[in-house]
Amino acid sequence: MTTTYHAPIAVGASNHPDTVNNPLGQLDAAIGSVIGGATVTHARLVEWAASDAYRLGAAPTYSSTYPDVIASCPIVWPDSSSGAYTATVIDSVWEEPTTYALTHTASGKTVTVTGLVRSADGQIITQPTYSVS
Repeated sequence: MTTTYHAPIAVGASNHPDTVNNPLGQLDAAIGSVIGGATVTHARLVEWAASDAYRLGAAPTYSSTYPDVIASCPIVWPDSSSGAYTATVIDSVWEEPTTYALTHTASGKTVTVTGLVRSADGQIITQPTYSVS
C-alpha cells in the first residue's frame, strides 16, 4: 500500500479512532485538492463551466427585461463549492445570456464566459470563450 497521500498506520497501532481518522483526513484533503476546493485549477473550472457541470441553487432572480431569463442565481459546483451565476449581457433576439460570470467561493476565482454569437437562424457561429480570474 502506498502512503503518498496519508501517514502510514503502523502494524499494531492503537485502535483509537484518531489512528485511522487522521490519515483519512489527510487523504480527504489530498483528494479534495485534486477535484477542486480552494486549490481548484483554472482548467478544471473552465471544464466545468463549458459543460454546465454546476447546478443552479434556489431562488433565482429573473431579468426585469426578459422575464424568462435568469439574471442571477446561487450555484453549486461539482466539488460542492458554492458560487453565483450572474448574466451580464443578454441577447435581445434569442433572449439568452451571451456573457455571464460564475464565481467559485472556495477558491475565490471567477469564470467569465463571453462571445457567444448566433446567426439570424439561431445557429451558433461563434463559440463562447472562457477566462478565469
